[in-house]
Amino acid sequence: MASALNFRRGLHPAKKVALASAGLAVLALPIIIGAQAQDAKPRFEVASIKPNNGCENSPPPARSVLSPSPGLLELPCVTLDSLIRYAYGMFKDGATINFERLPLEGGPSWVHSEHYSLTAKSDGPVRTEMLGGPMLQTLLQDRFRLQTHVETREAPIFTITQAKGGLKVHPLAEDACKPIDLTHVPPPPKPGEPRPELCGAMMIKPAEKGNVSLDFRGSTVTQLAQRLSGFVGRTVVDKTGITGRFNFPLEFAATIPGADPAAESALDSGPNIFAALQEQIGLKLSSDKGPVGYLIIDHVEKPTPN
Repeated sequence: MASALNFRRGLHPAKKVALASAGLAVLALPIIIGAQAQDAKPRFEVASIKPNNGCENSPPPARSVLSPSPGLLELPCVTLDSLIRYAYGMFKDGATINFERLPLEGGPSWVHSEHYSLTAKSDGPVRTEMLGGPMLQTLLQDRFRLQTHVETREAPIFTITQAKGGLKVHPLAEDACKPIDLTHVPPPPKPGEPRPELCGAMMIKPAEKGNVSLDFRGSTVTQLAQRLSGFVGRTVVDKTGITGRFNFPLEFAATIPGADPAAESALDSGPNIFAALQEQIGLKLSSDKGPVGYLIIDHVEKPTPN
């Protein structure tokens, strides 16, 4: 817009009138509107993204940890792959949390292997869902020159339905858990204190004989389906029609992708996740096909300097 104004200042007054009478001045209006629309994209006030080559050996709790501070997003050790999954998957609408696995395709190998430290601050208190979603999308587009599109394809999925005999867990009272507030995460309980009951929380820990123990707290069946998609490697669609919140404890045998079948069999002391879901909770996963949205990376570059 500035260049257009300078151009017009250099014209003779008669020529300015001629341009206006020809209607050319009106063409500046869409340009101004377009600039305003671009500026309206949600942005951080300040943001720093730096390569972090030393975080591969850092303990897992120090990685990809979302800051609970209003208006502040801190991820000390994170790949671009994870940033994209936050921005376009978990927090894509800026208002809710979506735990469904995001199918991601395209891009060079460093998208998945190189680590970065990210610190970004808004100009006021903003919820984590907005920081990690639309505002992070804008930051990735600016700094990594990220361009993506979504393709919906017919692909293998799992559907979740009630198993024969029905649910083996009972619905919770309405006030049995508190909604997760990522902007104001409660401090960890002191020794001897009970942990806070948060709606939609998931706890994972190793169990005996190589098994995995999952505890989905205060979850709907739809949230459970979203969580399970990360463990079974496919989109899981809830077709139960069940409403309400439940605690879903689940223990199953850990498997090692690509491991020797004999070695893997020796570890499988318990049921696999499909059998465990049916035996312990009363829900069934069935193979099916359905529409799946794939996020495709069309273009990406190493980040620009801060």
